[in-house]
Amino acid sequence: MKKIYLILAVIALALFAGCSSTNTTTTTVTYQITTNSLSNTGKNWNINIQNFAFTPNSLTISKGDTVTWQNMDTVSHTIVSDEGTEIKSDALANGGTYSHTFESSGTYNYHCSIHPSMKASIVVQ
Repeated sequence: MKKIYLILAVIALALFAGCSSTNTTTTTVTYQITTNSLSNTGKNWNINIQNFAFTPNSLTISKGDTVTWQNMDTVSHTIVSDEGTEIKSDALANGGTYSHTFESSGTYNYHCSIHPSMKASIVVQ
């Protein structure tokens, strides 16, 4: 019986020694955050195309802002500048989106080339 107690005591001592180890490992992780001073820091704006209309019909934004149009109609639409080529999307099917970042101040009038009665404007300050 003494032998069994002795064996159990040795096993318990070995287990206790393994659990109370003071050997620890410390890992240091360093993160580097870089910023690009040329990156777009503007706001994002959404325009819905629904019921053959752009909503909102007029929008005032700042230089560097991005506008995203989403077609919610069951027919295709485009977004095309009335003058110049600043805004020009392909035909957008239902659920399709087109985004454009405005870098210059001005008023940008646009329309749907498939449905020319659909008109709207964006003022960039």
